[in-house]
Amino acid sequence: MAMAMLASIYGSRFELDLPDGNVALEKTIELTDRAMELEPDNQFVRIVYAWRFFVLNQQEKFLYEIEKALDLNPNSPFRIGAIGFFLSLSGEWEKGKKLLDHAMKQNVGYPSWYYGATSVYYYRLNEFEKSYEEALKYDVSALFWGPMLRVASLGQLDRQSTAQQHISELKTLKPDFESKARYLISRYVKEEGLVEKIIEGLQKAGLII
Repeated sequence: MAMAMLASIYGSRFELDLPDGNVALEKTIELTDRAMELEPDNQFVRIVYAWRFFVLNQQEKFLYEIEKALDLNPNSPFRIGAIGFFLSLSGEWEKGKKLLDHAMKQNVGYPSWYYGATSVYYYRLNEFEKSYEEALKYDVSALFWGPMLRVASLGQLDRQSTAQQHISELKTLKPDFESKARYLISRYVKEEGLVEKIIEGLQKAGLII
């Protein structure tokens, strides 16, 4: 389990485009393989192993492994939240959202990054006000995803003036965001059309992408 935890840290370095990301990805693969050898029936280990295929854009393997992880304990509030988060962003929106909703109801201490998926869920349905409300709850101060989702939703709502403060925050957290936007968004959002729709909202808000 410790190896899986370390793998998740390395994998996040890659997905968030932090320094030495490619080296971090290699470590993620190495550590998830070893963790699975040692404890394949540990649900957390299995989730991180499945997530590795999400990161690598290997959709079929991801879906197979994440179902295996879910089967190990379908009633774990925190674990099913993580499963629902990545299922949603992989394109399995209804199943993923259902798991997220259940996790939020069962666990008052759930992490606010869950709202990254719920915001995109409503965004794809053109429910941009609801998407913005969910993005406001994404309270992870060191990550650019919260302000990015707020900017995209506000762009679609033609609220450019309100978006400016969030654009400022986004650029502070990720100065090269505009030049890497598609690349960064597609690390998490696995539907090309939805990536472009998010880009559209960002452009309407005033970003040059």
